Amino acid sequence: MTQKDRIVEQTMHMFVAQGIKSVRMDDIAQQLGVSKRTLYELFGDKEGLLYLAMSCYFEQHRKQWTELGSDADNVLERLFLVLGNVMEHSETTYRILENLRKFYPEVYQKLMRESYEQNKLELRRMLEQGIAEGFFIDSINIELSILVFYYTATAITTRRELIPFEGISERGAFMQIVSIFFRGISTARGGEIIDGFLKRWRFDKQEKRIIE
Repeated sequence: MTQKDRIVEQTMHMFVAQGIKSVRMDDIAQQLGVSKRTLYELFGDKEGLLYLAMSCYFEQHRKQWTELGSDADNVLERLFLVLGNVMEHSETTYRILENLRKFYPEVYQKLMRESYEQNKLELRRMLEQGIAEGFFIDSINIELSILVFYYTATAITTRRELIPFEGISERGAFMQIVSIFFRGISTARGGEIIDGFLKRWRFDKQEKRIIE
């Protein structure tokens, strides 16, 4: 790992733990044991370093999704495992995105554009695989499905005021909404897999409540 890569990764952890606004270049230099001059030579300014650090944050999550997918029995299970991981980190991601949007809007817009393009490619691959394997109906418009799903899922994870209801958690609401979406484009075989996954998920949640 190069010095630049090390600084980016360690700074990413600082931004996540301490907050984007509160971490100054002086703090980064002191904690990482480098000079401010080195930081400015490598990254130009705080926004340059912030962009790379947050890109590192989202890339690490994409790597986690790949690892989760490698253990899945089929593309539908992979989808739900990835979406579960998204919800597990949604609080942190929401806080990061809100701070970026408020204090560093240019960095926010750039990251959101790039994230959309990367996630869109991956979702297209999974939908095409699901069609090929008989889990999704082959008459769906893939581009429209991507658009509807992406903005629905993003709204749930980034706009918490959309779920003010009592008696249901954010994760529970998210899983219900995305399962409705995928049922709508699934074949009978795909629907059975979705139902089985949701039953296992509810059982896991109940077991955790009993243990706790």
